[in-house]
Amino acid sequence: MYMRIKQLTLSLLFAGLSTTLLAQPVLVKSEQSIEEYKLDNGFRVILAQNNKESKVFMNTVYFTGSLNDPQGKGGLAHLLEHLAFKGTENVKGDEFQRRLDQFTLMTNASTNYYSTKYTNVVRPEQNALDQVLHLEAERMDKLVLQEKFVPTEIDIVKREREIRLDQPFSVLIDQVWKAAYGNQHLGRLPIGDLNELQSINMKELNQFYRTWYAPNNAVMVISGKFDKAAVLKQIDSQFSPIASRNIPAQPKVPVLDASKIKQREFTVNKGSDFAKFNIYLNGSVENIKPALAVSPTLYTLQPSGHLYQSVVETGTATAVQSSTWLDKDFNLVFMGAIYAPNHDAKKVSNGLIQGVEKSKPFDEVELNRVKSMTRNMADNIKNNASALGERLSDYTVAYNGDWAQYFKDLDKVQNLNVADVNKIYKDFLKPEYRITGNILPTPEDQKKAQQQAAAKPTETLDKQAEVEEPLKDVSVYRAEVKQYVQESKQYLNQKEKQIQRGKLKNGIQYALFPTQTRDDKTYATVALDFGTAQSLMNKGELLDLTAYLMFRASKDQSLQQIADKIIDVGGGATVSATGNGFTIQVVARKEKFAEFFKYVMDVVKAPSFEQSQFDLIKSQSLSSLDRPYTEPDTVSAMTLSRLVEIYQPGDIRYHFEPELAKKQLNAATRDQVQRLHQQFFKTQHAQIAVTGDFDAKQIEKMLKTEFSTWTTQEPYARLDSKYTAYPAQKVHALSEQREFGSYQAIMTFPVGVEHADSPALQVFRHILGDSQLSSRLAQELREKNALVYGFSADVNFDDWVDSGVLSIGANYTAGKSAQVSQAVHKVLQSMLKNGVTEQEVEAAKASMLKKRLTALEDDRRIHSMLIPQLEKGRDLNYREKRDRAIAALTKADIDAVIKKYIQPNQLVEVMSDQYGQAEKPAK
Repeated sequence: MYMRIKQLTLSLLFAGLSTTLLAQPVLVKSEQSIEEYKLDNGFRVILAQNNKESKVFMNTVYFTGSLNDPQGKGGLAHLLEHLAFKGTENVKGDEFQRRLDQFTLMTNASTNYYSTKYTNVVRPEQNALDQVLHLEAERMDKLVLQEKFVPTEIDIVKREREIRLDQPFSVLIDQVWKAAYGNQHLGRLPIGDLNELQSINMKELNQFYRTWYAPNNAVMVISGKFDKAAVLKQIDSQFSPIASRNIPAQPKVPVLDASKIKQREFTVNKGSDFAKFNIYLNGSVENIKPALAVSPTLYTLQPSGHLYQSVVETGTATAVQSSTWLDKDFNLVFMGAIYAPNHDAKKVSNGLIQGVEKSKPFDEVELNRVKSMTRNMADNIKNNASALGERLSDYTVAYNGDWAQYFKDLDKVQNLNVADVNKIYKDFLKPEYRITGNILPTPEDQKKAQQQAAAKPTETLDKQAEVEEPLKDVSVYRAEVKQYVQESKQYLNQKEKQIQRGKLKNGIQYALFPTQTRDDKTYATVALDFGTAQSLMNKGELLDLTAYLMFRASKDQSLQQIADKIIDVGGGATVSATGNGFTIQVVARKEKFAEFFKYVMDVVKAPSFEQSQFDLIKSQSLSSLDRPYTEPDTVSAMTLSRLVEIYQPGDIRYHFEPELAKKQLNAATRDQVQRLHQQFFKTQHAQIAVTGDFDAKQIEKMLKTEFSTWTTQEPYARLDSKYTAYPAQKVHALSEQREFGSYQAIMTFPVGVEHADSPALQVFRHILGDSQLSSRLAQELREKNALVYGFSADVNFDDWVDSGVLSIGANYTAGKSAQVSQAVHKVLQSMLKNGVTEQEVEAAKASMLKKRLTALEDDRRIHSMLIPQLEKGRDLNYREKRDRAIAALTKADIDAVIKKYIQPNQLVEVMSDQYGQAEKPAK
């Protein structure tokens, strides 16, 4: 485990179709190949087809949020969102969520001030789409709100609120809204007020539901790959029978005058960071939004950003941050800096003002640079179903249904002129609109162990009132499994024929994958392996410094020239240290890829390692390490790493220790960076993968020219990761006072990727904790006991040796660490004693293979597989072999691996909160 320091940085209906077949949906708008239809009952549907996609994004958006919460009932809209997964008239209780899990790739929901959104990501299969559309229609008109679920869901909302209130920046913004609006309008958190949540009754919930959940108060956004006629027909069938309703007028938010906010500075003492933010805020003015939208890039882009130059390049702070929040009732721009205890807070404040309010005007070159970046970002969004769907949804809410405003705003950005931009910034980024926010570490008196009251027995929600009926017959799941395996095999066979693998005379391997990527870009990955654990001892930080500086400037290209080149090709390039090696990632528009790839390699082969850049990143890194590290999740992660460590300090496999990192950084010199590059970089132990629309012969020739002479005499040995069994340990570590604690646990087993039991362990993991609502852990930790808001369960296997690990993580209400541990053990013991059900196994297999196929259908995912395949001498047939291994598994197989490997007496657990014991500092 190693923390790396990184910078924190939008026709005709259907010619030939019978009008009687499609009577209800009426086309009302078409722009940029996106169409909007409307049903007779007022329900609107926005369709954005992209047949290059391998999924469908579906957002059902209701124009109701916390602004519609009745007085004294803050959080009602959000609580209703939680309850909207608990069953309808025709899909009872938990079956609703279980169906969503089975028919989607992902499902979620959110509530903000203005809207409530129910999001589903689905495979482009008509049956799955039909099922999810049916469930959303049920949710719109036939939701059954049951009082027995309310207490637990309120508790889960509490967990969610606790997490929010533990995020320093969220607390800061909440304080600003309170100062601006009081305890009303935007001053009330959408997540809800705890006291008011407790007072909400079923009549109020049902009344809210019947008032606002109506077809004429909703819109559905669907983007990705789908059959438009079939989708419209299903929407007509499912939603047209739902009657429209009289929708009350939306509440009016008072026009904001930020100059009249009395409190102008806020401070939050929470966490380990030092940060200052100038928050520029005022009422919404439409015509200045395009200029404000590009302000974060203009001010913080490296190396040209004025705030970056004012604060980071001068060494005043370690990093700058900026973002905007431009909504229907306000315009808000954040300008901030992250700094360390060794920095002068007053100088940081002055630097923020100097770099924004007193900055020199921007010029035409700077503005054109940002316009190009905006075009590139818009292209990326257009080619991603989820990103485009989210953007259309947000604009639909913000502009009262006018999603096309998104494209108007893109045009407005391109039409900006530099004089207007500078005037808008001068008029908006000024002291009258500025509110100052400070984030400081948790005070020392809140880092002492607290006395914990005796834990009360957990009251478990009675889940036995209704008998769950199987979603599908086992035979149906098996048919789906067979289908996904067959489709995957066909796809893999087709793609394998396109891939050309070879080896240069010095042993460097390559894989060329000529194909049409969905974003019309070409991707390259160069994996360089070098050195040994011995030759790289105490060089972990040096590797990071070398990787970072390698692409900051070269003998022929400045940092600004490199940044401009990246923008010009509409792509990107990165160099990162990975184990004992570097990974170079290159992406560009297909027509510019060959030129850009050569450009990148020229830069990284001859970096200048400028002393000023070395000094800057070394100083930033040391400052970033100078922090308390007392947050619960940080404490639990570091404590667990220390418990299971098997390597010596200085070994690059050794876990992250701040003091060791400081020691290595302090010892690092520019000369050492240069020597490391000269000694190891041009290694013949390398693999290269290229994927996209290119001339394979041209690329092969270029690879031979660029790499065939690379060689190093330095010995190379792959870093091993041997299997280690650990006896059960349970550590309750002390962290700073927070609303929530952090639980992390691992269990190791002698199983690697190639092991025959790894597929069965993957199925076990899916049953254990894939779904946040319906898995075994979800039921025990969240649905029955409301101990956590979120959790994770993963299995990871080593590629080279038989070593694997099960990891479980959760956030929990501080003080409930024992209950969380008990719940995890209860689930594992139950699975050991009783095994799993046949339906769980078949459903898990179908879900896993569905997701594997969907991921595979994006050729960029195949690209990520090519380097590991070259290393192992595999091809895509190995993937098909894994699919078949999963498909062949039975209940008996899963039960067997549970008994064989799941041993609670080898579970290493760490809980961290304010009721724990302080750990002795690592030496």
